[in-house]
Amino acid sequence: MNSTKKTNKFTRFLRNNAALLLLIFCVLAIAAVVLAVTLTNKPAPSIPDNPVVEKPDDGDKDPDPVIKDKVKVYFAKPLNYTSVGMEYVDGKDVLFVSNSTLGGFCYHKGIDLIATDGTEVASMYDGTVLDVKNTFEMGYEVTIDHGDNVIATYASLNDVQVVKGQNVKKGDKIGVASTTASNEFMDGAHVHLEVTKDGKTVDPMPYVKGEIFREVEQD
Repeated sequence: MNSTKKTNKFTRFLRNNAALLLLIFCVLAIAAVVLAVTLTNKPAPSIPDNPVVEKPDDGDKDPDPVIKDKVKVYFAKPLNYTSVGMEYVDGKDVLFVSNSTLGGFCYHKGIDLIATDGTEVASMYDGTVLDVKNTFEMGYEVTIDHGDNVIATYASLNDVQVVKGQNVKKGDKIGVASTTASNEFMDGAHVHLEVTKDGKTVDPMPYVKGEIFREVEQD
């Protein structure tokens, strides 16, 4: 009996306060939704106006490298010559030159710089001696690699001062002018000079006149 009465009272309470209970339920539901949204939408971390970016450690790298100035270093004439004997044959405009020793015309890949017998002959530029030899036709020859694919051969020399594999500086003595080149001895003492660039024979005169230069860093 008492149980039935309690049930009836609870039922009447629900019926009489249905609107209030519905309102409470709605408020609780809205609160739950707001709380869920707040928890799932956290604000993005703020980024400072001037973020600090750490650079990777460069180790021992100099942070302020010194920029060196470049200077022009010119080729120099190999000796004090008095005149030019047989000139360079380019194979186009000039095909042959007269060779008084051989008594005819010949193909001449270099130039003959006439000088007094014994005149000192120097390297036109820094380089490495590639070969030193003595032939019947051209006498004592010294071939020097001057770098940048420029190779010079100094022939009709005497009193050679360098050996194969030796490093030389511009102006270093390599020998003296003479008449050791049998194919050209009637021209008198001289230096027969040949120059190749990138494996091709070129006119040596611009090198002799100091018209060719390299840009190198100044110490």
